[in-house]
Amino acid sequence: MLESIIAMFFLVFVFFLVVDYAELLKTRTVMDYAAARGARARAVGFNDFMVTKTLRIATMPVAGECLTAKSLSRSLDASFLISRSGSYLEAEHENETQGILDFELWNPSKFNWSAAESDNGQQGDVNMTVRQRHPLLSEINGCGNEVIVEGKAQTESHYHYYLK
Repeated sequence: MLESIIAMFFLVFVFFLVVDYAELLKTRTVMDYAAARGARARAVGFNDFMVTKTLRIATMPVAGECLTAKSLSRSLDASFLISRSGSYLEAEHENETQGILDFELWNPSKFNWSAAESDNGQQGDVNMTVRQRHPLLSEINGCGNEVIVEGKAQTESHYHYYLK
């Protein structure tokens, strides 16, 4: 019986490590996707707020709990998210987005981004980096219960061709 308990302890520990690793891979994939969407938004000339909205919508699958659904006592289903996403993207100022759609990890201390534009003569590239503090189920390598997951993307900038 003692051997079974010890073996189960290690099996459960390994299971949680595998689940954490799979969750981090999923988050990294979503962050790369979000970075690509954000780079595209920046490349066509969107301002910082519009890029932030684009990035937030792209990271919804890994953004934690939906605070809006919780505050409205609604079940979180696809129709709720789709209807709210359109209204969220239409908002022109940050204060208009409150109450439309909010997720736990959209907090500025948990989610941020940066974009660098490099000029190569006439055309430049947009380099987008998206970072999210992602909670873990277990502590890995003494890094605590959160790890920063980063996604990167690069795209060619086009807005200077048609925005004067």
